[in-house]
Amino acid sequence: MVEQETNEKKNTIGADDSIRHTDKNFSRRSQFFAYSEKLMSSKYLRWLIIALVPVLILLAYPVDRLDYDLWWQMALGKYYITNKTLTVNHAIFSWTPADSTWIYNTCLGSIVVYLFYHLMGGFGLWLFQWLIFAGVFLSFYLFLRLMNRRLDVNSITIIAAIGIACSISCNFYKPELFSPLLFCWAVLLLFYVKIKRTPHLFYLYPLIFGLWVNLHGAFVVGLVFLALSFIGEILNRIIFPQESLTTEDLIHFGIACALSGVATLLNPYGLDYLQSLFPTVMNAIGAKNYTGPDDKLILAYIRLWPYLKHMSIAFLYVSVAAWIMTLMTLSICMLSIYEWVRKKSFDFTLLIVSIALYGKGMETGRTSYFLLLAFFFIFFYLLFHRLKMKSLGSGAAVFSLLALTFFFISVSYITIRYQADNSWFGQELDSFVPVKEVAVLKNHKLAGPVFNDYFIGGYLLWKLYPDYKVFIDPRYGPFQREVYRDYLAFTMKPATGENIRRFRQKYPFRIAILHYNNMNLIFDFLKDGNEWRLLYFEKNAAILIHQSLFAFVRWNEINANLSPLRFRDVKNPQILVSVFDIYVRLNPQAARYIYDIFKKNVSDCFLQKRDILISMENVIRLREKETRQQVGKQFL
Repeated sequence: MVEQETNEKKNTIGADDSIRHTDKNFSRRSQFFAYSEKLMSSKYLRWLIIALVPVLILLAYPVDRLDYDLWWQMALGKYYITNKTLTVNHAIFSWTPADSTWIYNTCLGSIVVYLFYHLMGGFGLWLFQWLIFAGVFLSFYLFLRLMNRRLDVNSITIIAAIGIACSISCNFYKPELFSPLLFCWAVLLLFYVKIKRTPHLFYLYPLIFGLWVNLHGAFVVGLVFLALSFIGEILNRIIFPQESLTTEDLIHFGIACALSGVATLLNPYGLDYLQSLFPTVMNAIGAKNYTGPDDKLILAYIRLWPYLKHMSIAFLYVSVAAWIMTLMTLSICMLSIYEWVRKKSFDFTLLIVSIALYGKGMETGRTSYFLLLAFFFIFFYLLFHRLKMKSLGSGAAVFSLLALTFFFISVSYITIRYQADNSWFGQELDSFVPVKEVAVLKNHKLAGPVFNDYFIGGYLLWKLYPDYKVFIDPRYGPFQREVYRDYLAFTMKPATGENIRRFRQKYPFRIAILHYNNMNLIFDFLKDGNEWRLLYFEKNAAILIHQSLFAFVRWNEINANLSPLRFRDVKNPQILVSVFDIYVRLNPQAARYIYDIFKKNVSDCFLQKRDILISMENVIRLREKETRQQVGKQFL
């Protein structure tokens, strides 16, 4: 009996300890949530985060100095204004056979971009980009107000995530930036009607598409969005009529969709423009990996699927974008399933649009921004309108704060360690284009025609026309029938003297200007020093001339301007490495001077600095050894 009482006391004491332990844990969780609520309700923290997000976005959007599309877009804008027209024969800019019937319409977009640059230079282009960003942010903010919500740490974090992920497809200055803006407003309009039941506002769509068709070709994605949304709303009406648009609303929506398609005829080329887009659209739908020329070399065309498995620091933005898009799509799917389980209701439009945009965005990085932008509207609409949630809770706010911290750390790390000599606010936009190289060519007034590589042609079109016409440029379309195939066949393998002569029989150029991306091709030309000589090289490109022009060159002046001293203020590692590759093959002593400049000027924070210096030193020693051996053989 005594033993039984003792055991009962022990059990009672154990139970009390367990209760006290549980109460203690509960108290700690309560304190944590209470502290979280207090932290997240702080106005100072909220305004601090709102102020810091633009800084974060700014860090993730340095000046994209490798996008040569900007220059030919501005050349078109200048042409439209100068000639008082909205159409152009694209064959006039090249001396090679080009398709004069090819249609490309960004007339209003190219004019806007050109005017911003003409009036304010690189800063004007940055301002143009951030006005677009401001318009996107305004659509987000108005949508939150429509939902009777305000900016908080959760919505701000989602905006930051969208901004960072969009950096792989929106970090440029060209007419395509209008597409994210107009797409956002098209999505906002749909949800405004779904919430407020004001179907007459659907008739704003034709106005949007009448403008969009003259700004950029991604209006096609906007039309697909309307079509998918209309199909989704029909399914909603059939299966869940109580929470769908009414039949009358759908009639207005259908009419607005049809009128939007008709509105795209309001372009300078009319129906011909839409017909010219049909092959591209069909290729994009039918070909699993259709992108365009040299897609593997262009970040905008990169497939995002592999980066879900293989995360690289150097391509962290790509990996982050792939994972953010995937998590966004999964969250929409899970919320939709949760709505079905809880309310036996479902919104087909949200799921159809999300899955379609996710698939296209993962296939082509250039289109990834469509899902990223649409997610903001879909996510909050699901949470606060369909699921009637009052808030995401303090736990979500803490998670958002941690996510923001991760974004700041990762973006800052990439900026400091991997992107030496970046610039912002549109500054040094022309530091990666052949400004001085083109000036030398124009100064000597040598007779062409000119052979150039694919990407550099965009800048040559802007800067040399009409003095010189281009061989090829990143417009691609006018050259796809013949010139582009010949160009690939010539440049994708070593160019022997015989191959160069055979190529010149069809394209009789006497000047070649090549970007350092084609370093091997540059020295393929120079292997036969009797036929081709190096005229000039600078930060980004080299100019070579045929022997028929040797007599017209002031060689003393040229040689005096080839000193490595002209690069003593250069801090960009990419430029210095390219210049080093030129000098080390021509003059190893000059290459050692570039080595010293690299060692002195490039920031020690640049992660690859040490490895590049070691590689430079090894190459110099090898070249010096080869030079001594050649001298020894000549002496013997």
